[in-house]
Amino acid sequence: MGCSPYTKDFKQWLFADLAKRMLTSMLFFVLPITLFSGTTGKIAGTILDAETREALIGANVIVNAAIIDGKDVALAAPMGASTDAEGQYFILNLRPGTYVIEASFIGYQKQVLRGVVVEVDRTTKLDFNLSPQSLTSEEIVVTAERSPLVVMDQTSASAKISGEDIKALPVENFTDVIKLTAGVTTGLGGDIHIRGGRSSEIQYYVDGIAVSNPFNNALAVPVENNAIQELEVISGTFNAEYGQAMSGIVNMVTREGSEEFDASLSAYTGDFVSNRTGVFYNIDDFDALSQKYIEGNLSGPLPFLKNVTFFASGKYQKQNNWLYGQRVFMPGDSTNMTSPTPDDYYIESSGDSAAVPMAPYQNFSGMFKLTWQLSPLIKVSYKFMGNSGEGKFYGNYYKLNPDYLPTNYSWSQSHFLKWDQQINASTFYNVNIAYYERDSKNYKYENPADPRYRNVYKRGTFQPAFVLSTGGVDPNHSYQNSTTITGRADLMMQVNKYNLVKVGIEGRKHRLQYEYYKVFVNPVEYNDYVPRIPPLSAIDHNRYDEEPFEFAAYIQDKIEIEDLIVNLGLRFDYFDPNSVIPTNFSNPNNNPEYGALPENEAYNDVKAKTQLSPRLGLAFPISSQGVIHAAYGQFFQIPEFSRLYENREFEVIGSYSSFIGNADLDAQRTVMYEIGLQQQLNSYVAVDVTAFYRDIRNLLGTRLYSAANNTINYGRYINTDYGNVRGLTISTKLRLPESGITGGLDYTYQVATGIASDPKQAFYDAGGRNETTVIFVPLSWDLRHTANAYINYNIDSWGISVISRFNSGYPFTPLDPTTQRESSILELRNDGRYQSEFFMDLRAFKRFELGGYQAEIFLKVDNLLDTYRKDLLPELDPRDEQAQKDLQWDKVNSRYQYVLNPALQPVPREVKLGVKFDF
Repeated sequence: MGCSPYTKDFKQWLFADLAKRMLTSMLFFVLPITLFSGTTGKIAGTILDAETREALIGANVIVNAAIIDGKDVALAAPMGASTDAEGQYFILNLRPGTYVIEASFIGYQKQVLRGVVVEVDRTTKLDFNLSPQSLTSEEIVVTAERSPLVVMDQTSASAKISGEDIKALPVENFTDVIKLTAGVTTGLGGDIHIRGGRSSEIQYYVDGIAVSNPFNNALAVPVENNAIQELEVISGTFNAEYGQAMSGIVNMVTREGSEEFDASLSAYTGDFVSNRTGVFYNIDDFDALSQKYIEGNLSGPLPFLKNVTFFASGKYQKQNNWLYGQRVFMPGDSTNMTSPTPDDYYIESSGDSAAVPMAPYQNFSGMFKLTWQLSPLIKVSYKFMGNSGEGKFYGNYYKLNPDYLPTNYSWSQSHFLKWDQQINASTFYNVNIAYYERDSKNYKYENPADPRYRNVYKRGTFQPAFVLSTGGVDPNHSYQNSTTITGRADLMMQVNKYNLVKVGIEGRKHRLQYEYYKVFVNPVEYNDYVPRIPPLSAIDHNRYDEEPFEFAAYIQDKIEIEDLIVNLGLRFDYFDPNSVIPTNFSNPNNNPEYGALPENEAYNDVKAKTQLSPRLGLAFPISSQGVIHAAYGQFFQIPEFSRLYENREFEVIGSYSSFIGNADLDAQRTVMYEIGLQQQLNSYVAVDVTAFYRDIRNLLGTRLYSAANNTINYGRYINTDYGNVRGLTISTKLRLPESGITGGLDYTYQVATGIASDPKQAFYDAGGRNETTVIFVPLSWDLRHTANAYINYNIDSWGISVISRFNSGYPFTPLDPTTQRESSILELRNDGRYQSEFFMDLRAFKRFELGGYQAEIFLKVDNLLDTYRKDLLPELDPRDEQAQKDLQWDKVNSRYQYVLNPALQPVPREVKLGVKFDF
C-alpha cells in the first residue's frame, strides 16, 4: 500500500492548471518579463589598431571552436559579432567552457586567442590590438590566461568550479566540492549550511531550473561529477533571478554533446583501512571489493541526423560501507529479563553471529541529453536524468539485531525541454518546460500483511534499559512521492553598451503525496497474530495529497561602466499552498467527542502569500588587478512543504505526543549585507576578503496549544524564531600553470546564533519540562573557524591532488551532572565545544597510452590520516559498568557497548584503486 501513481488524465489537468495559473499571475503582476537563472556567459571588449590605437569599425570576432579535454572541437553554429563605431563588441549566450576566439579585419593580421574561459553570469573582457597585414605575415596565435584570478564584475561572493577541476579533486560527488567553498560549513551529520543558515535554506538549480525536492528542499534529481560542465556556489547576496532561498544557491550547468565522438569509462573499488577496531566493529576485515564504482560517459554527433549531438553519462555504485552489526539475535527471538533473579532471565539468541553491513547502499544514476542546432540561431535540447537506489540507515540500538532495520527505496526521473533562439546580436530568449518526479519508500517487508510482522508484538517489552535490541522488526511504512511541472520563458537583452537586462517569469505546480502507518499486531483484541494497518483516523496512520503552486517574476539589470558594475534587481514571489487550517485549536481535528463544528466552519482555506525582494550589488574596480564589491538583498523562502502538511489530519493525543503542520506559514525572511575586496597579489596569487551579516526573521518555530479540556498539549509550527549570522571569509587562489600547480585556501570565521537549531525545540523542551530558549545561543552547526585547502600538481603524464579540511569544533549542550542528561539550564544550551577536526584526502594518477587510447591508473584515499574523535567516545562511571554486571545485563551487552555509537565518528580511512580509459 502506498501513494497512487499519476494517471494520464491528471497529468493533462496538471499542465492545463499550470498554464491557467501562470496566465492569471502574469495579469496580476504586469511586468512583461521572464524568469532566468544563469546558464551562460558573455564576452565583450574592443578591437583597436595596434599602431594608431584607433577603433577598427566592423572588425569581426568569431567563436568557432571549444576546447574539450585538450582537443579543439568545432561548434555546430559558430558565434560572432562585429565592432561598432567605438571598436566595441559583445557576444551573448555562450555556454560555460573554454574557447578558441579569432579576431579579424580586412588588411590586418588575424589574431587567434586560445583557452578563453567563459563562466556563468560573468563578462569575460577580451581586447584585441590588430597590426596591419604584410605580404609575409601569418595569423598570430596566443594562449589566453586559463581564467582571470580576479573577476572584475563579481558583485557578491561566488565560487565557480569547472568540470575539469572537479575531476582533478579527490571527491566522490559535487557536494564534496561545495563543502570546500568559503562560507560553507557542514553539520555533525554532514548536512550543508551556507553562511550559518539551516540546510533547507539552499536552492539547487540544474541548467537554470530549480530542482529542489519540495518535501525538504534537498536536490530532487541526481547529478554526477562526469556530467557537470560548471558548478557555481553563490554564498553571497545573490541576484533577483534566484529565489526561494535564504542562504545560498548551488547552480549546475551540465555538459552537451560535441561534434566529435568522445568517451570515457572508469571502474574502481576498495575498502576501509583502519586500526580503530575499538570504535568500528569488523573494520579489520578488509575486502577489496566491498566498495564498487563504475562510471562513464559518451558524447558525439547522432548518426543519420544532421546537426544533432548527444551526451550520455551514468554511474553505478554498490557500497557495504563501514558500519557493521553482529547478528546475535534474529527478529523472531524473545527475551524476558524482568525476573528479580538473573538466573531466571530468558534470552533467546538464534543468530549466527555473522558481521552484517547496517548501512549498505547501491544506486544507479544516469543522464541523456540531445541537442539539435536547428539553425545558426535556434537550438533545441532535451535532457533526461534519473536514478534508482536502495539502502539502509544505521541504528545503533539494533547492532546485535541488524535484521530489524528497514530498507529505503528511492527513484527519480526528470525531463527538460528547452528552446533557445537568438533574435539578433543583442537579444536572445529561452522557452523551458520541465517535469521531475521523486519517489521514496521505506519498510522492512513490502506487504504490510506479511506474517513475519508478527515479530513486532511484545519484542523489547520485557528487557531493561541499557540492553540492546534482542528481537523484533521495524513496523513502520512510509511513502513519499513528489512531482513538479515547471513552465518558463526567459529573455536577455543588451540594451546598450552599458545595460544587460534579464527579465523573466516562472510557474511551478507541485503534487505531494505522503502516507505513513505503523503495522500492529494485537492478539488480545483480535484473538490472532495477523498484522494490520491502523485506520486512517488513528494517530499512527497519516496520509495527504497536496498541490501547492508557486509563481515568480523578476527584472535584473547589469550595468557595466568602466569604473562601476551594478547588479540591480527586483523579485516578486507568489505561493498558494492550496490547503486548510483548523479554526478551533482546542479541537483541531474536529473530534465529535469534544464538540465538532460543521465541516464548512471547522476549517479555513489558506490565503496565498506574496512578497517583493529588492537586490543590489556593486563592484568598484580600483585597479586592473583589484576590485571592491558590496551587496544588499532581502530574501524570502517558504518553509519545506513537509512542515506545512505534517499531520494533515490534525490528530492530537496525549501530552506533548502530537505535532501538527501549518499550511498558513508565512515566508521566512533574511536581510543580507556584505562588502569585500578581490586583489591579485602577483601573477599567480589572488585573494578575496568578504565580510557579511545576516539578520534572520520569521524562522520556523513552535507554538504550544492545549486541547480537550487542557488534557492534551501539542505543538504547531509558526513563524516565531529568529537569529543572526556574522562572519568573514578569505579565499585565496594559487595558479602556476608553467609548473602544473593550482591550489586554493578558503578560511571562514563565522558566528551563527539563534533561538533554536531545530524548529521543534520549544516542543521538545516543554515535553522534557525544560526551559525554552529566549536568548541567542550558538546554533548546532556554528563552527567559528573553518579552513579548506587544496593543491593539484599535474605535469606530463602524472599528478597528485590533496585536500585538507579544518574546523574548530561543534557546539554541544553539557550534561547535567546529577541526571547525566542534557542540561535544562538555559544559559548552558550549546555552551560546550567539541574538539577541533582535521582531515586530508588524496588522489594520485598516472596516464599512459594503451592500444592507441589514453589510459589512467588512479588512487583515491579519503581521510588519509584516519582521523577519529576521542571526545565522542563514551566516558563511563565505573560504577555504571559494574551495575550492568551485577544485574547480569551484560549477558547481552556491556554498558560501554550500549553507549558507543560509531555513527557519530568521522568516516574511517577509505582506499580506492581504479582504472580509467578515454576513447
